[in-house]
Amino acid sequence: MALGARLAYAYDRDDVGITAFRLDNGDVAWHTTVPDGSSVAQAPRLSGTMVIGAFATTASGAGTYADRHGISVVALEAGTGRTLWTRKIENSSPDSVPDDAAGALAEPHVVGADARHVLVASYEQGFSQTPPLSVLLDTRTGRVIWTDTGFKGVDLEESVAVGVRDDGDLAGKSVADGRQQWRRDLRLGEITATDPGPGLTLADGTAAGTSLLIDATTGATRLDTGDTSLLDCHYDGRDTTVCAAADGSGNAAVWALDIRTTDVLWRLPDAPAHRIAPRITSARHGVVYAQAGQAMTLDARTGRDLRTNTGPVSPTMVGDGYGLVYDDSARTIDVYRVAGGSGPD
Repeated sequence: MALGARLAYAYDRDDVGITAFRLDNGDVAWHTTVPDGSSVAQAPRLSGTMVIGAFATTASGAGTYADRHGISVVALEAGTGRTLWTRKIENSSPDSVPDDAAGALAEPHVVGADARHVLVASYEQGFSQTPPLSVLLDTRTGRVIWTDTGFKGVDLEESVAVGVRDDGDLAGKSVADGRQQWRRDLRLGEITATDPGPGLTLADGTAAGTSLLIDATTGATRLDTGDTSLLDCHYDGRDTTVCAAADGSGNAAVWALDIRTTDVLWRLPDAPAHRIAPRITSARHGVVYAQAGQAMTLDARTGRDLRTNTGPVSPTMVGDGYGLVYDDSARTIDVYRVAGGSGPD
């Protein structure tokens, strides 16, 4: 889901489109169908007063003409669901043939969206016959600025889109014209890259241990974690990102990093202090939400325990006044009101 102040936004896989739910009572505020949408991945993105979604599309072929696969990118008014613009992008890959899946696109997703740009990507992790596709669009109009069929977009920053090239190198492309600004062979094997917070890209690979925090603008390494692998990072919206990690022996760990300096602020476990590493679920505005038997909270800058028993579950998303918990087994989302600004009620 994408979380706003009063509404939460999710894809609808049945009547394919985007649905907005009221956080205070769970009612549907609006639903907008994308007529030619067939499949979706991850979640729509909220950017200012717009919600942006990406949908796989297929136009059926006939005779010697193969099906044509593409992407529909839709921008909706966040409060009403009114369509602001729609952009259809066709897969023009020469690999499109009727007798195998090479012409089909993987399910597209919105990598990032800000006031100026939207980055949409469609690719499969690992080896795939399906060619990747990344598209950068103008947020205000939906105009396509550039496309790249050999680039797996993973992070959008103010001036650079970061992704993995088809030769395995990490690269940064100018949002203005798509020109390559930097390129690096990180020697990590097959790279998995994500966005840990503004200005940085987290790169992990098949090499044992070692994650790299890369400056998204220049491609320079800001932090090498040595024998620790950072697995999942939660940016608190201010100046800290908190990452679940695994040390060289595969044991669970937690690292907290200053997003501007990449200094390590604190780590868990801390054996001398008899402290374990909790399971991190989310972070927001200086507070880390975690699970250690019971739900709990920590100070994002110091790592000290704030509240050690906030209830049975810890929120996976936190907004202004609400905490959301995804129930994996029931495939439902529970919404809690924030109590006193320090955690879910």
